[in-house]
Amino acid sequence: MKKLALLLLALAAPSARAQTILHDENTFRSPQHWALEVRFGPYSPDVDAEFQSAAEPPHYKYFLNKKKLLFQLELDYQFFHAFGSAAVGLQAGYFREGAQSYDVQGIDRSGDHTALSLFPGAVQLVYRMDVPAKRLGIPLVPYAKAGLSYTYWRITDANGDTARGDDGSKGRGGTPGWQAAAGLAIMLDWIDPASARALDAETGVNHTYIFGEYAHYAATGLGRKNALHVGDSTWSAGLMFEF
Repeated sequence: MKKLALLLLALAAPSARAQTILHDENTFRSPQHWALEVRFGPYSPDVDAEFQSAAEPPHYKYFLNKKKLLFQLELDYQFFHAFGSAAVGLQAGYFREGAQSYDVQGIDRSGDHTALSLFPGAVQLVYRMDVPAKRLGIPLVPYAKAGLSYTYWRITDANGDTARGDDGSKGRGGTPGWQAAAGLAIMLDWIDPASARALDAETGVNHTYIFGEYAHYAATGLGRKNALHVGDSTWSAGLMFEF
C-alpha cells in the first residue's frame, strides 16, 4: 500500500506542475509603462491660409496643394491604469514635398527643383479606454490626444541649400501650435492569444495594435505674427506596441 501511494504521488506531481505552468502562461503579464506608435498618413501644410486673397497662393502655385506622406513616431509614458490608461507622450515626424521652381519672371517652370521639409514635434496627453479590451476581451480601444506642438520647416533650392528671398531672408524657421486627435485601435492579441502571451514573456511587449486616427494640427503660430502656417486636418494609420 505504501509503495502504491508513492507511485500515485509521483504520477500526480508532473500533472500538477503542468497545470501550474499552464495557469501562469494564461495569466502572466509583464509590467506595462510605455507605448510606441509608428504611423503614416497624407498631409498638405496649410500655407495658403494666410494668402486666401492672392490670385496665386504660393503653396498652390508651387506644390498644387497635393498631399504627401507624413511619417510620425510617438513614445508615451503611461502613468495611470485604473480606468483606462493615461499617458504623456512625445511625438516627432517628417514630411517633404518637392516641385520644379519658377524662372526669374515667376511665369514658367524651370529645370531647378525646390522642396519644403517639415519636422513636427509635440508634447501631449493621451487617454485610451482599454478596459473592455483587457478585462472583457473586446478588442476595440477608442482614444483621444491633445497637446502643444512646434514645427521646424525648411525650404531648399536646386542645390539643396536653404533658399533665400530677394531681401536676403532665409527660408527656414519654426511654427508653434497645438494639436488634437481621436482614433480607434484594435488589439491584435485575440488573433493568437498564446503567441501574444509568449511575446510578452520573451520580449516584454504586452499588447500590439493597429489603429486609425483623425487629427487637427493647428500649426499657426499661437498668435505670433508672420508665422508660416504649416498645419493640416487629416487621418493616419499605424501600429502600436505597449510594453
